[in-house]
Amino acid sequence: MNKNEAKPTFREFLKSQVESGLPVFFDGGIGTMIQKTGFTDYDIPEDISIEKPEIIEDIHKAYLRAGANVLTANTFGALPLKLISAKYSCKEYIEAEIALEKKCIEEIEAEGNTRPHYASWDTSQIGRLLEPMGDLTFDQAYETYKEAAMIAEKAGAEIAIIETMADLREVKAAVLATKENTNLPIFASMTFQPNLRTLTGADIRTVVVYLESLGVDLIGFNCGGSLSEDDKIVAEFMRYAHLPVCVEPNAGLPTVINGKAVFLVGAEEFASHHKKYRGLGVSVFGGCCGTTPEHIAEMVKVIESMPPQKRKPCEFENATFICSYNSSVQIGGNAGPQIIGERINPTGKKKVKEALLAHNMNFVLGEAESQINAGAQILDVNVGLPGIDEAQTMVDAVKTIQGAFNTPLQIDSSEGPVLEKALRYYNGKALINSTNGRQDVMDKVLPLVKKYGGAVVALCIDEAGIAPTAEGRVAVAEKIIAEAAKYGIPVRDIVIDTLTLTVSSQQKEALETVRAIQILKEKYGEQGLQFVLGVSNISFGIPRRDIINSRFFAMALYAGLSACIINPLMQPMMETYYGYRALAGFDENCLDYIEKYNDTPAPVYGLTAEQVAAAKSGALGIGGAASAVREANGATAEPQKARPEGSDSDRRGTPNLPENLTESESSLINIICKGFKDSSPDATKKLLEEGKEPVEIIDRCIVPALDIVGKDFEIGKKFLPQLLLSADTVSNSFAVIKAHLEASGVAQESKGSIVICTVFGDIHDIGKNIVKAMLENYGYTVIDLGKNVPAEKVVETVLEKDIQLVGLSALMTTTVANMEDTIKLLREKLGAVGKTCKIMVGGAVLTEDYASQIGADYYAKDAMVSVSIAKEVFGK
Repeated sequence: MNKNEAKPTFREFLKSQVESGLPVFFDGGIGTMIQKTGFTDYDIPEDISIEKPEIIEDIHKAYLRAGANVLTANTFGALPLKLISAKYSCKEYIEAEIALEKKCIEEIEAEGNTRPHYASWDTSQIGRLLEPMGDLTFDQAYETYKEAAMIAEKAGAEIAIIETMADLREVKAAVLATKENTNLPIFASMTFQPNLRTLTGADIRTVVVYLESLGVDLIGFNCGGSLSEDDKIVAEFMRYAHLPVCVEPNAGLPTVINGKAVFLVGAEEFASHHKKYRGLGVSVFGGCCGTTPEHIAEMVKVIESMPPQKRKPCEFENATFICSYNSSVQIGGNAGPQIIGERINPTGKKKVKEALLAHNMNFVLGEAESQINAGAQILDVNVGLPGIDEAQTMVDAVKTIQGAFNTPLQIDSSEGPVLEKALRYYNGKALINSTNGRQDVMDKVLPLVKKYGGAVVALCIDEAGIAPTAEGRVAVAEKIIAEAAKYGIPVRDIVIDTLTLTVSSQQKEALETVRAIQILKEKYGEQGLQFVLGVSNISFGIPRRDIINSRFFAMALYAGLSACIINPLMQPMMETYYGYRALAGFDENCLDYIEKYNDTPAPVYGLTAEQVAAAKSGALGIGGAASAVREANGATAEPQKARPEGSDSDRRGTPNLPENLTESESSLINIICKGFKDSSPDATKKLLEEGKEPVEIIDRCIVPALDIVGKDFEIGKKFLPQLLLSADTVSNSFAVIKAHLEASGVAQESKGSIVICTVFGDIHDIGKNIVKAMLENYGYTVIDLGKNVPAEKVVETVLEKDIQLVGLSALMTTTVANMEDTIKLLREKLGAVGKTCKIMVGGAVLTEDYASQIGADYYAKDAMVSVSIAKEVFGK
């Protein structure tokens, strides 16, 4: 870059490099470089930028000389909510560090380095779990990121790096806080576990869909495990990503040599993997834990020796996806049509109206569960009723459903403020229902789609009403597509509703709905346009609606329908759906169809001759005959009663349930397994009223249910949110049991006392808090010393309480040494008085070998392993 030329903004630089097929380089690890200096006189790494700035300056300059374009600020933990016991304020840390970055860039460029260079603000996890997993609210997270982001921009940061994130909901809070209060470009970066999922269970496809919907500038991942795992992560990112991707892996996994954490992947091996990533289409490169200026220099040399490589379209370039916090659904395309469950909607549904007016969220949960069990891949949520706070009720319904299920949702409202509030708190990329061709409606809805991300349902109606012909509806659809393009909303994020008209009153127009789909699919199908219909509107006012509905549904499917808003409990509709998927090749080898209908009797539509005769003779009575008709037609199918989640019929190799369970016991087990936390107190009270002793409830219901959930967690059937929700459900049961015991004067016996903490220098405690929740729910007393705990305090507590098991946690490579020091001091002080205790350790940077090398007895890779360890130590 010529000295006289104005430096491009980071956004301009990134865009130019990507369009030219040229790379962008970030720097490498900070913590491991600090360790290399041998300097240890600090509480947290951010202190060094203020108290010993020359150390950080040397690290930054080394990375700039190695070829980095972007410096990662030493502000990883500098958030107001994390700095309660720190020496300095968030403002002081961020201002000092960004000033250092700018100073280093100026000095390096004065040496003749002509690369464009950028100073960042770097941030990461707050260290606490957001609701519903923890007690931190979305708004609290938003405010802490907002404060730090505003300080950073004012201090001169040129890019916001939101890195090493494990929970997409927290990323959303950070991104919105940064976007709404600054103009900083944003790089959002996740970290993955060995199972290639985030801590909250999101797979890579879901991560890409979610991050891109947030409207950031750059996505990717950092930290993590081995380079072989990283190879898989990169390949999957590149299948789905439209935005530039940044890859910042560790230098492999750490090991302990002479008491220090050492990363064994050298610069050449590190660079060779980046060469592969470049070949896959990655645009931005850097390093995380264990990487050094040597790694970055070799990476830069290898990649810059490659010819320019312009990005090719990804495999799913024009695919339509929506997602929840850890699950994504493709609408149409090679995934075929999807079912949107319509039952959480008060229109024409008396019970739903009553439940919403009473704010009965358990009813909403039941409706959600029955539809998911019946095959719905997406749930429509509509709470529009006179006399209620629709916006707050919508948020409550969304939070309630997302607390128990990971099924993506369709947010359904005609009110802009309701959509805005729901989209802000929705944890994922939603399907938004809806906009239409009226200009005032597009002006209201499309900015929300752009701001919060989502796929939007667009109705073919405008100021002139619904066109009677397919061509008229196509014209409205084209108007909406053109208007959406002005906001940067791609065609793939538009789902057109050509509008189902009632055949009884508009017979000539009824099939124009299907023809409009065919015309639009021909024109826009390759760009990813998808189609949705509220199918059952076709049959209003005529008998045997199931006949018309299912036949019209089949016609629409063959015309190209991508999603259908139906009642998935309606048997004829589901038969049409599964039959179509098998015939159209979306159900490979007809496996879903066979599983669904093998060994099932053919349904009877209408009444048999015997039923008719019985009805006429009064044997059934009027009500009985009507019920027989409804049952035969499948018109009022009841929600499926879920089997106990631990039943032998749907589980193999999982804990067996106790014998002779009563209905009430089975009910509590189901409630715990599903995480219906508001239902557990009443279920527990009922068992106590039936004469069950507290110990029976614990041994026959609570522990078996937790074991089932734990097994599902272990095999990847459930993930952290479900695990913690079940833990909360158990906590509610225990509260009832505790109150019962106190009233009877009986003390609850603990299985054993365990001390846990995050070691000195580390202010992250997500993992520790999860472990605490699970241990307490298995009946252990947990003494939580908190985070940033000196070794002496751990020793003092263990000696005073005669503790038999200690749990130590660390997230950062810079604090693992303190974990080892704590273990050594514990062994020494306990040995001096003739005592021993067992020590389990866990954390992102640890491995089983590493745990053994630093003297721990156990490596707890997750919360459920910590429970197994406690059972082994205490024998119960």
